Order: sequence, then structure tokens, then C-alpha cells
Amino acid sequence: MKKLLILCIALLLLVAAGCSSKESAGEGEKKDAKKGKDEITVWTYPHYQGNEETGANSYEQDLQALVEDFEKENPDIKVKYEVLSWAEGEKKFTTALNAGNPPDIMFSLLNAKFINTGLALPLDEYMNDDELADIEQYGKDVYTYEGKLWGIPHYLSVHTWGGNRALLEAAGADVEKIQNEGWTWDEFYEIAKTATHGDTYGFVTQGQNEETFTHLLMNNGVRNQVEEDGSFTLTGEKSLETLNFIAKLRDEGIMPKETGGIDAAKADEMFNNLQAAIYGRTGPYKINEVNQRNADIDAGKVKGEKIDFVLLPMPHKDGEKESAYGGAGGLMLFKQKNYQGDEHTANAAKVLKHLTGTESSITAATMFLPPALKTGQEKFSDMLQLDTPNGKFIQRYLGSLTPAAKLTEDLPDKAWKVRMEVVIPNYQSFIIGDATAEETIEAWKKGADSIGLK
Repeated sequence: MKKLLILCIALLLLVAAGCSSKESAGEGEKKDAKKGKDEITVWTYPHYQGNEETGANSYEQDLQALVEDFEKENPDIKVKYEVLSWAEGEKKFTTALNAGNPPDIMFSLLNAKFINTGLALPLDEYMNDDELADIEQYGKDVYTYEGKLWGIPHYLSVHTWGGNRALLEAAGADVEKIQNEGWTWDEFYEIAKTATHGDTYGFVTQGQNEETFTHLLMNNGVRNQVEEDGSFTLTGEKSLETLNFIAKLRDEGIMPKETGGIDAAKADEMFNNLQAAIYGRTGPYKINEVNQRNADIDAGKVKGEKIDFVLLPMPHKDGEKESAYGGAGGLMLFKQKNYQGDEHTANAAKVLKHLTGTESSITAATMFLPPALKTGQEKFSDMLQLDTPNGKFIQRYLGSLTPAAKLTEDLPDKAWKVRMEVVIPNYQSFIIGDATAEETIEAWKKGADSIGLK
């Protein structure tokens, strides 16, 4: 009996010790959690999918690798990322921003409305001179507002035209000179006219919206449809001149008379089928596409003729400066209404810089777009074929990119409305021949007035 009592006491002491041990561990875990890692939230989008056949990573795999590298170097910081859907991501972010609880880092274009909430944060104090110098000027311009830098871009997109080298050279074009020095409307016209014969047009473009007009107008000295002071720009002599130039191309058969019924996919198809010497718009991504098509033709997978594809600048009016249209996509920094402190913000900025650093240029290179960082262009030069004539043209043409006007208050909504309800419908009437250039300008003017633009 005495032995049994001693055994029971011993068991009770063991249980008690176990409970004490568990309680101590629990308290320790709470303490660790309390003074644990600083968690930085990142929301972004699935920029590209993986390719099992080639072994190429998906965007999320590349992002995960960047995160893992950062966390190894910064064990006190935890990066929690979420890849949003393109369909629902913007709505989710807007809801979070309006509630005062955005993620620390968000993939976004610059939007003055975000800044006006007071929750977006400028990055200037977190960037040194070398880091700023590494970003292409256009990349900085796109994310600069009121003299401050509000984001760092992953990549730059640049709108170009494209051509079939054989057809261009047969028409007397010096392709290298055009790529290196640009060309005027008159020079483009003469080459396109000479290249027009049989089933081949000198120039093919889509007519579903006013994009081609916008590109040519930009090279006639007018960058924006709506300026920062609220003025609507499509009512002047330069707009009339540009419309008349397009009408000349259409009426002379240099571009199809049915351009109004051609969409971007059809224009691309016509170019691939040798029905166009020059077409637009396109961009650096087309290089990979043509290379793959040529390989498929060699392998017997696709029927057709191979194309020696060349990227081309958009022609500029004689006396005007060559100008290119493009875009940029990158990461912006945010705080929450319930501010988490300067240290947390500094950590978030540190994460953002890593996720847009030189190694992150794999994102741009995979999409065959120029990285916004010069060191990224250098690192992925082979992948981007930057040593080829097309690659060298891309690097030169980046210097022609000009940023859009930074519209504030209600101007972005008005600019969107005038484009969708006034500019595009009336341009479509013009391109199919139902309205003259003069009638189109007048319709644009009346429509802009009704929306409240100057």
C-alpha cells in the first residue's frame, strides 16, 4: 500500500511537471510571437505562367525565389505575398484602400487618387543616388508625382511598329538607318507606297479604336488627349493634319479601305501572311513570337514563309520630335490607417526595393519587355537579345518615351469618358469613310464641351 501511494505521488509529480512545462512553453511562444518577425504584405498579379515544355518558371515561382532570398538575408522580416486575379484584384485593392487597410506593397500603376488618400508613401528617402540612377528616366517619370517618387517599375512597355525586312528593302528602305535615326511621315509614306502591290499593303493597322491616330498625333507634337489643365487637345490643326494623313493612306490603298473592320489580331495575321510590309502597333514581344513561328515552319508544324522581323519607330512629322508611347508596371508602398510605425515602413520599403531590384528583372525578361533597371537590362541582355539590331533599337527608343499627363480630381474620369463616348465612336466613323476629318474634329469638340472639358 505504501509503495502504491509513493507511485501515485510520483505520477502526480510527473503530470504536474508536464503541465508546468507546457505552460512555460506556451508563455515562451507568446513572448516570441510578441517580439517576432515583422510581417510585410505584398499583393501582386500573375504576370506570366510557367512552361513545362521549356522548363520556364511561372511568375509566382520567380517571386517566391526572391522572397526566400530576402528572408534569408533578413531573418527578422516575414514577407507574406498574395497573387491576385486580374479580374478581381483591382476591386479587392480598392476596397482595402478605402477601408484604410491596404497591403504594405501593391503592384499598381501610379494613380493620383491613391496618393490623395494619404496612405501611399513616397520612396525618395529610402533610395540612394546609385539606386535612382539605375532606373531608366521614363520609369522614374511614370512614377513621379508632385516631385516625389511613388513607385519602382519592374518593366517598361514600348509601343512600336514592325516590318518585314525583305519587303522593306525591296521597297528601297534602309532598315538600319530607320532604326537608328527614325523616319518622317514623308519617308514612311514613300516606302509604304512602293511596298504596296498585289495582295500586300504598305501598312496595316487595327481600326477598332483611335490608337494609330494617337501614335501619329504624338509624333506631330501632341502627347495627350486631355492635359493637366483640363484642356482637350484634339480640336486643333495638328489633329486635322494627322487625320488627313491617315485618310491619304487609306484612300490611296496603302492601308486597307476596310481598316475599320480590322482588329489587332487580324492585323497581326495579315502581317504573318505577308499581306503587310509594315504594321502596328507591336512591340519587343513580337520578336520571340516571330522566332518561334520561324522555328515551327522549319519543323513543319506551321505552313507559311519565314519572316525577318524588324522593329520600327513610329514616323514623325517633319520638324517634330520623334516620340514613343509606352507604359510601366511596378510596386508602390502604402501605410495603413492604423499606422504600424516607422520601422515597419522602412522594412516594407526594403522589401519593395528587393522585389524590384536587379534580380527581379527576370519578370521583364520573361515577358520580353525591357527591364526598368539598367543593371537588369545588362544582366538579362542575352535573354532579351539586346545585342541584335532589334535589341539596340529598343534601347535607343526608350529615350523617346514620354509620360502621360498626371491628371487629378475628376479629370481622369472625364478623360476616360470623352475617349470612350466621343473620340472612339467618331474615329470609327472617320476611318470607314462616313465622316471627313473636319467633321470628326467638330464632333470631338462638341462632345468634349458636353463633358465639361475646355
